[in-house]
Amino acid sequence: MEKKTIFSKINSRDYNNQLELILENKDFSENVKNLLLSMLYKIEEGYKDYTTVKRIVENKKIYIEEVLQIIKNKCNKIKIVGENSEESTEMKESNTKYLIDKIEGKIYLMYPNERLLLYTIYKMNDQQVYIEEKYNLIRNALSEILNVGKNMNDVEVIRDFNGWNWNTESKEIVDITTNLIFQNLVYLLGYNFLKEWIREEKVVDHVALLNEELIKLYGKKISTDILYNIYKLSIIICTRKNSREKERLLNEKEIIETQLEKLKDKKSLLNEASNTKKEYLKEIKKIDTILNDRELLQEEFIKRNEKRKEYNKIFNITHLTEILNKERKKFLTKIEESNRLLEPNYYVKIKQELEIELKFLEEIELEANEQEKRIQLYLINLQSAFIKCLKTKIESANEKEELINYIYILRYYNYIFFSKKLQIKDVKELQEEKSKIEELLIEKACELKVLNRIASEKKVNFEIIKSAILTRIINIDNINIELNKNDNLLEVNVYDGSTYEKTIVIPTFDDTEILVKYNKTIKIFS
Repeated sequence: MEKKTIFSKINSRDYNNQLELILENKDFSENVKNLLLSMLYKIEEGYKDYTTVKRIVENKKIYIEEVLQIIKNKCNKIKIVGENSEESTEMKESNTKYLIDKIEGKIYLMYPNERLLLYTIYKMNDQQVYIEEKYNLIRNALSEILNVGKNMNDVEVIRDFNGWNWNTESKEIVDITTNLIFQNLVYLLGYNFLKEWIREEKVVDHVALLNEELIKLYGKKISTDILYNIYKLSIIICTRKNSREKERLLNEKEIIETQLEKLKDKKSLLNEASNTKKEYLKEIKKIDTILNDRELLQEEFIKRNEKRKEYNKIFNITHLTEILNKERKKFLTKIEESNRLLEPNYYVKIKQELEIELKFLEEIELEANEQEKRIQLYLINLQSAFIKCLKTKIESANEKEELINYIYILRYYNYIFFSKKLQIKDVKELQEEKSKIEELLIEKACELKVLNRIASEKKVNFEIIKSAILTRIINIDNINIELNKNDNLLEVNVYDGSTYEKTIVIPTFDDTEILVKYNKTIKIFS
């Protein structure tokens, strides 16, 4: 039977009933059940505004279905622990507000909080994101970034939206840097691309697909910049939290350094290649001898099986022949690699690849304050590349709906936290690049009559509209402005419908350039 979503034939009002049916089979306390129902209510209340503001989001029905399926299939116990409990002590020691045991399906919360509960429910669904072995240096770090980023992204609907306003506090974001990276990827590639990668059960090289998609959309140079900075950030973030991963990558660093040292000594490299070739040729000759002698094959079959455990025995002589042929092919490949290493072009290629790999690992032994400086540097570089990508999209946008979409996206981007104290709109290093694409977008929107032109002079028009849009008003179509003259200053009062929001002051302007009446409320959207 073809798999169908459990909500395919019901409307949103039935979600509570579905949750209550799931809870009938769960041994949760009444407090926990009420907290789950409250969590679902908050999701429903905030989802419309969340969709309006952010634009690129999961379909509400699919989102709620995923939450309920995790509760149904993976949450066996949810408990709010007491102040002096064993779990509470463990949380304090590890400086966290929750504990999860994915194997047993248990969640422990320090206090009843819908946002925290939703985050832990999503964490129960974490899994190692498949990344091929050839991406050895980033496979664990990138998996962590994607999982944590998705969980923060999916809790945003009740973290920042309560059904009547939109507000974001940095203290509520688990990892600010990871969140910014994930939101960059959401707007560069779409949420579905990331979700399919994170939850993909098939063996697919999504890192290659990621690179191909970025190149197709934004060009090779920007793709290289984006991935380089994401990989650098991922490794630093992961190794700061995960001592085992740090140790693993330090071992990899040592191996790479040893390989580079070998490459520097070409005489030793030549001797080693020659010795390696002789050794492998001996092994190939030995295999050929066995393959051409039935008795030797039988002896090898018995000898190898004596060393193997029962579940790993060689089935028969044919199976052994396959194994020997694979080993022979492997030795031939190694000989070929040794020979190629002596070729100038291949030698340079391998050396460059090792140097790049070593560069990815250069921060993991730095002091925390130095690592923090590097994080800020790579974040700035990543945002600069991201802004260039937005420019590419805006330049190709010619439909009214597209332009409205990008106005919402740029506004949302401005309010993403860059650090604990700064949002993107406050980062000085990004102001010039960001202002250029905002000016481009506003001018295109005025030309296509998406926005009403307020002043004939582009700069003044831009400053008025940009400042008016940069609000937390949910629906930008509700933004109204009122212009007042105050000596040489232009005061712009901004309203959400008829509700006062803020006042913007523009210090220098030419009165003749203003195209609308003073002291009169007007819409900025046509």
